[in-house]
Amino acid sequence: MSYEQILFDTADTIATITLNRPERLNAYTPKMMEELFHALDCVEKDDALRVSILTGAGRGFCAGADLSAGGDTFGSQDRRDEASKKRQTKSPLRFCFGLTKPVIVAINGPAVGIGVTMILPFDIRIAAESARIGLIFNRRGIVPELSSPWLLPKIIGISKAAELMYTGRILNAQEALDFGLVSQVVPDDELMDKARELATEIAVNCAPVSVALTKSMLYGFLTENDLDKVERINHDYVNWLGQQPDAKEGVVSFLEKRPPRWNLKVPSDLPEPFPFT
Repeated sequence: MSYEQILFDTADTIATITLNRPERLNAYTPKMMEELFHALDCVEKDDALRVSILTGAGRGFCAGADLSAGGDTFGSQDRRDEASKKRQTKSPLRFCFGLTKPVIVAINGPAVGIGVTMILPFDIRIAAESARIGLIFNRRGIVPELSSPWLLPKIIGISKAAELMYTGRILNAQEALDFGLVSQVVPDDELMDKARELATEIAVNCAPVSVALTKSMLYGFLTENDLDKVERINHDYVNWLGQQPDAKEGVVSFLEKRPPRWNLKVPSDLPEPFPFT
């Protein structure tokens, strides 16, 4: 696929996806989301890739929805058609939750509206000091989207989620850290280095299949209320992994004080069926 609104690069085991409409502060369009999901799906299918980094081109991450339609932005026929299409296909939230490889978001500037909600289902969010983050929906006469009223309280708690969504206030990077929206704040010129450092730490030190199964449990258990099922799946994964060569390699490499040489790959060596039910 030839991309028009994102850039897609790979180096070693890490993919970098860059939202690429810098002249519009990477304002969201349906095509951008389609291309983003396509790139993430390509990462999923490639045994050689372990982690993705998502960032924005230019001086912003994503300025929210493209408002070029003016007052009709949220009520246009195109918008209604897009919403109808989403209802007939797999939901964006389920797509993100179903990913087996971690996604690190490097927020390099303003991220507002859907520029925030689109990254909540991803795994790790770090911010440059210049980042500004806001769920400004109520200030535009609309409600937060992409199921964020369900997901955000699970990330930062109901009270903090209510404050951010009700006020529509834009946070600076330190405030976003205090609220728990991001896990780290770094100087602007160190953002991508830090993102790559995190990605490399995962890709080199941690077994690919172990990461995939851990990720599957983290997001699968968000919607699971049956504690017996949670325990059974958890124990089944532990027992299955214990019989695989990577469990032996993890212990032996530690005892021999050397980097691990993982044998299993994702998606080729995921257990069947996956995920466990």
